[in-house]
Amino acid sequence: MKRTFNIAIVDDHFAVRDGYQFCAEKIPFVREVATFESFELYQQSQQVFDLILLDIELKNSNGLDCCKAYKTAGFSSKIIMLSAYHDESFIVEAYRNQADGYLFKDAPYQEVLLAFEKVLIKGDKHFNLEAIETIFNHHENNKKNTKLSKVAITKRETEIIHLICEGYTNKEIGAALHRSVTTISKHRYNIMQKFGFHKSIELVNFAIERGIFKTKRIFKKANQS
Repeated sequence: MKRTFNIAIVDDHFAVRDGYQFCAEKIPFVREVATFESFELYQQSQQVFDLILLDIELKNSNGLDCCKAYKTAGFSSKIIMLSAYHDESFIVEAYRNQADGYLFKDAPYQEVLLAFEKVLIKGDKHFNLEAIETIFNHHENNKKNTKLSKVAITKRETEIIHLICEGYTNKEIGAALHRSVTTISKHRYNIMQKFGFHKSIELVNFAIERGIFKTKRIFKKANQS
């Protein structure tokens, strides 16, 4: 006899609970479906479920925090996060908090079925292609930023980065630092090469994120008094 599973749906919106319950009850290997409007009510029920569909944003609690606490406590139930948001921070945090899957609330029935099969039948995780790409890109960006943060820059290069962030042209930077345009152009080229940037906006964003550049002006343009 094939194994069947109990499902809990935790979401503070009735329409979402009702919709997922309707979907889950159509799946052959789902035995029972219960719904709760909060994680507190779910815990108070003292029922054991094989899978919890857990909303990321509940009225009185954060679903991601609930997932982390639940997994840290060692409970065996699988958890798939539900979210209306295609937001990197939510997806990455769900992955970090050991969620067994992530479903967008606009996912079609076939994906819901696939997620249940992967998590319950195969013991795998379910993050669709968009979520996987988001997690991968996040890790790649972190690796890149870690590498870039180790790049050494001179005092002169720091001054030039500040002026680039202020919107100065090479000519204006030269005037501010009393250097030729050729010298500034060479410095600018070397800075871009060091970091592997191709556009000034990449350098500006990185300088702001890393605190190399503060938004407060430290120089005045040569044509300003």
